Amino acid sequence: MKSRATKELELRTTSMAPSGEAVAHYEENDERRAVLVRGGTTGELVRARVDASQRPARAEIIEILEPSTWRLDPICKWSTECGGCDWMHIARAEQAIHHVALTKSLAKDAKIDFHGSPHDVGYRTRARFHASGARRQSAADKTRVGYFAPRTRSLVRVETCVVLDPRIDAARGMLEGLLEGAHGDGEIALALGKSAPVADIRWERDLPPAVFARFDEAVRSKAFQGFRVLCGEARRPALFGDPTPVIRGADDAPLELPPGGFSQAQEDVNRDLARRVAELTRGAKKILELYAGAGNLTVLLARDHDVRAVESSEPACEAARKNLATRSLGAKVTCADAETFEIPSGTDTIVLDPPRTGAREACERIQKTRSVKRIVYVSCDRPTLARDLDILASVFRVVSVDVFEMFPQTSHAETVVLLERTLPPK
Repeated sequence: MKSRATKELELRTTSMAPSGEAVAHYEENDERRAVLVRGGTTGELVRARVDASQRPARAEIIEILEPSTWRLDPICKWSTECGGCDWMHIARAEQAIHHVALTKSLAKDAKIDFHGSPHDVGYRTRARFHASGARRQSAADKTRVGYFAPRTRSLVRVETCVVLDPRIDAARGMLEGLLEGAHGDGEIALALGKSAPVADIRWERDLPPAVFARFDEAVRSKAFQGFRVLCGEARRPALFGDPTPVIRGADDAPLELPPGGFSQAQEDVNRDLARRVAELTRGAKKILELYAGAGNLTVLLARDHDVRAVESSEPACEAARKNLATRSLGAKVTCADAETFEIPSGTDTIVLDPPRTGAREACERIQKTRSVKRIVYVSCDRPTLARDLDILASVFRVVSVDVFEMFPQTSHAETVVLLERTLPPK
């Protein structure tokens, strides 16, 4: 039975929302209401089931009455179920147009450059999966590994994931067998190591000995380079082989990460992004890098500048120090909270690459620091970036915006914004 708030309507989509859905409008009680249409794109007429209980309303497509000329049949049959590749039904050329259009609202007068990915599929060298075993100790349910469906915690299994690097996808395909007999739920991060994939596994319950034996065998057979496993009440992880992820750094040398640590999803676009950041900092005298991670940007910035890199994760700091040392670079790495770190005297340039939650407190501090003349802000989330740019707008202006297609087939992109001071701090 339909809820009173649910209705079927014909909708004309007109634009795209930052969330990746198409935007349409309809009239209700003399009110013009916005509705987000999942799986749509611009210029389509659709018949949709609309949930008006939310604001904006949400809609699921029942039938496409007039498809866009840019609409494609997704190359992955699970794309609408798992929700990971929310733009796989849109031609790549239009994906680029949407990325630029969504970015224009950040700085209407600034120059925007789009940097496309050289890959359609097979580009992700890291991925995170959810897993579920038997709910009871005596149950014989099979362990399932997959992605969450859109806006739910329902697990979706896929036979193959076309956006994964084939080595990562092959490792993903082995996980259910390796975890057979596990009970409860877990999360698994896969990445590439020096010689084979590595896995970082967090499991809510203790894992049976047979699972650990399979991890050991997978390392000995060289199917995996290593595992880091934290399960049940254990305070320290169990290690099998070498679970250290390794990516190709922006300087084309190996860059080590802590097990389970963050890295960009695609090495080729990451290289271009990091080199653009380094280009935007030319002429800086003293750089403060916030949310520095394992040194992805630092290894380029430290070539020609005095750099203080700040990161809250001690394992990431250790990896950054090692990456700098192997390159004979002298940047100082400090383990501290980037949001509250006191900006060193004389800092004229700040580079920050925060998580999706953005950097509200850090931006409030930056805009009050008189010595800071330039900011290079790297963001993976448009809404929090817009919020932080608004904080800085009273004394900084946006000079340029670069959009990097880090995640083809999705509505997500990496954005690099250059800001310069126009007024002294208030």
